[in-house]
Formats: sequence, C-alpha cells, structure tokens
Amino acid sequence: MGVDSHIRNAFAKFRDRIALVEGPRRWSFGELDTVVARIAGGLAERLPPGSRVCLFMQNRAEYLILQLALERAGLVRVPLNMRYTTFEAERVVGDCGARAVFCDGATVARTSGLAGSGLWICQVDGEAEGGPDWQALCRHDGPEARPAEDRDALCGISYTSGSSGVPKGVMLSHRNWQAVYRNMLIDRDIRGTDRLAHIGPLTHASGTYATPFLLRGATNVIVPGGSLDVLLPTIEAERITAFSCVPTVLTRILNDPSIDRHDLTSIRWVGYGAEAIQGNTLEKALTRWGKVLTHNYGLTEAMMTCAFLTAEDHLVAAGPDAGKPRLGCIGRPYSFVDIVLRAPDGNPVPAGEIGEITIQAEHVMQGYWNRPEETAKVLRDGWLWSGDLARRDNDGFIYIVGRSKEMLISGGFNIYPAEVEACLSGLAGVREAAVVGIPDPDFGEVAVAVVVADPGTELSMTFCEAHCKPLLGIRTPRRWLAMPALPRTGNGKVDKAAIRDWVHQKLGVEA
Repeated sequence: MGVDSHIRNAFAKFRDRIALVEGPRRWSFGELDTVVARIAGGLAERLPPGSRVCLFMQNRAEYLILQLALERAGLVRVPLNMRYTTFEAERVVGDCGARAVFCDGATVARTSGLAGSGLWICQVDGEAEGGPDWQALCRHDGPEARPAEDRDALCGISYTSGSSGVPKGVMLSHRNWQAVYRNMLIDRDIRGTDRLAHIGPLTHASGTYATPFLLRGATNVIVPGGSLDVLLPTIEAERITAFSCVPTVLTRILNDPSIDRHDLTSIRWVGYGAEAIQGNTLEKALTRWGKVLTHNYGLTEAMMTCAFLTAEDHLVAAGPDAGKPRLGCIGRPYSFVDIVLRAPDGNPVPAGEIGEITIQAEHVMQGYWNRPEETAKVLRDGWLWSGDLARRDNDGFIYIVGRSKEMLISGGFNIYPAEVEACLSGLAGVREAAVVGIPDPDFGEVAVAVVVADPGTELSMTFCEAHCKPLLGIRTPRRWLAMPALPRTGNGKVDKAAIRDWVHQKLGVEA
C-alpha cells in the first residue's frame, strides 16, 4: 500500500471540491483523479516500475499532477532545483540513472546536453523527444497503472543542496512519505476548508504540503510564476488561508510597499522553515497578523516533520520572559518523532547543554543513493545524526545554535553563529545578519558579523557591537561588516560559503 492509496480515497471522498488551481485553470478532485490516472497509465506503459523520473520545471500545476502520477505508476520522483545550471542538472540525471526528464519552457534549454542520450525528455508546455508528448499522455486510454504495493519501495530521491560538495541523493520510500503526511495531519492544523498558496519551490518544502492538504479535501493554489509580485493579489483573490516560505521571503512580503492595499484577512497560518527567522520580521508578522506563524524543522534526510513550533509557542507564556519571542527555537518534536541531543561520544546531554540533534522516526531516509559510506556516517545505531547543534530547555523546547561544521573556537571558547545571529536579528534597524569565522593569529579563529540594514536606516557597526556585548560577552563578534543583502542558495537559504568568501576578500584574509 503506497502513497497513492490514500490519495485515491481523497479523490473519491471529495470529488466535487476544487483540488488544484493555477490562474484560470482549475481541477476538481474528480477531474484531477482522471488526469492523474491517464498520465500514470502512459508513464507505466513506457517505464518499468522503479524507474527514476526527473522533474525540472518552475512552479506549475503539471508538477503536482506528475508528482501524483508517478506515485500511482510506481515510479521514483527526482525533483531538480529549478535554478540548476545545465551541468548541475546533468550531474543529478546521471547520478540517479534517470529514464525520463519532464521540463518546461523555463528549463528546457538546460536539458539540451541530454539530447540523443536515449532519455525521454518531455516539455510539458511544448514538444517531447524519445517518448510521447504531454498532450498524448493526457489522452492516454490504455491500461491503468499498477501502483507500488510495497510500502518500503522507493518513492523519491531528493538531492541535498550540495553546499559541502557533490549533492547526495536522499532515498525516501512510500513508508517515509506516509509518515511525513501522518505527522502533518496529526500535529498541524490543516482543514478541509483551507486554501494553500504555493509560493516556495514545489521541489522542496512547498510540494510536501500538497498531499496532506489534498487528504483533508483542501485546495492547492499555484501562485502563477511563483512570483512575490503575484502573491498578495492571489491571497486576496483566492481567499488564501495558508502559505509557507523561507524567512527571507516573509521579510520581503512584510516590507512590500503594496501590502496595505490588499485584503489579507483570510490568512490563518503562515509556515516558515529552512533557517531561523529574523527577530524584526517576527515582530512585524505578529503586529500585522497576530499569532499565525508556525515554524517547521526538518532536513532532506528526514523530510519536513522533525520538530514544530506552534503559533502560540512563538512567545514565552510565563515567567520573567513572558511575552518575549523564542528566537532560534524550532519547537518540540512531532508526536511520532524522537529527538535526542548528543555529545560527540553519543551520550545524551542534559537540558541546557549543547549537543547534536539526532532523530529517530519512521520518516528518516533509507540512505543516500549509491553512497553506503556516506550513509553510515549519518545513520548510526538507528539514529540520524543531523549535523545541527542545539540546546533544550526544561520545557522541551529546542533552540538551534548552528551547524557542527560552523562552530567557531575562538581563544578556547565555542561560538555558535546562530546564537549571535538571533541576538542581532532583534535589533531595531537590522533586516538580517549572518556570522562566519576567519583565521586569526592570536585567537585561532574570530567571528565576523555581516549585517544588512533596513532600507533607509543608518546602522553603525559600533551600535551593533554595543548591543551584543552585554548579551553575548566573549561571544561578541570581533569584526563587523555591512552588506546590502545576504546571498542565497537555490533553495532560499543564506549562502554561508558565499558570505565567507566575500568576507575573506573584503578583509584580505586567505581562506
């Protein structure tokens, strides 16, 4: 019983409701069932079960249709980041041994090097090579596909960002994905009346939300082109109740000069993740929408549902810090997830001390595709070692302090960039901040803070340093730099490697 069995139940139960919207295009659950069945049949007729199929396109309805059709056909979905270069796309296609690539007008030029390779390359808004085109698939009237019955059969391969080298393919089974959806349906407030806007890449977290919303009978709305310029009008026109994004996008939304011209009262929750939220962005969101923000912590190796910070828990409820935001907090584990913070020797650390997040749950990956040695490094004794360092308070709330590889040792003291960034993010006039380390002859390593000011704000680095010293003491950065905007990776995360290179160049330091 694979993922498709649950979707079939939803299609039957909610046939007359609207399931999917993109601009003027709309599909009821019944209509979506029909098109998914046809495409799944066409895929299964040409590709044997377990074949890898890459999806390389911008946010569009066809992506979600293919996501559902691949599950029904017993094929393996391999999302490709829409921003991949030709080289990056070809590298992943070759690594996973894909049999087909589905692209669109925005990405088709980057598949040119695959021409003549025997691959089936199908442009969903154009022509195809090596197999039927999209319109032919939509008209397929042959035998129905036979979905995977083994819950442990491979369902998808999601590639890591590759910030530390060649990206690794994370193998996720039908069982893994079922566990993700179960976690979301139990611990998240998803309702049948919801209308979810997809603004983030469907290849990443945004696409993960689609299925649990469908299982509730809710509507998925693709924001045309995935453009922020279209998001606010779409929220108003479609009466959007929920959306998710990375904190950087949320900052841009809240600072959009047109935001007051739109009726956004339909929104009841906004999810964010991938990185910590800036304190000033959190305050602006609370002022505008009230308690609607939810934070989701996960990683590619344990997709999405590891820890969750509810809207109510964003603010401390009682005690001397009552009413203050929980900056840097990822919440508490999902109901069916166990998280233990461990020292390097594997022993759990007590509350208040820093340890690496280790995770045990049914949605933890099977391993890395064709990389057994890399798998063995992170899957140990039934636990996934995340690489994220955190501390846990007495109430069970977990606070990220940084990646194990990002920790600085300066003059014998450990400095965790995320803690410094959280301190800076609550300072008036700071839009965002990042902290990296550089070599130092006296201390071995020192922290450098890179600060982005709000537009029109004069923000001196001396002022920032004075704010941090009473709060951070010896962990206060020793060097300060202003930057117009922090560089981002293809998935919207702060690109620490690019920032580090920029700092080295700016300060004349050898890497």
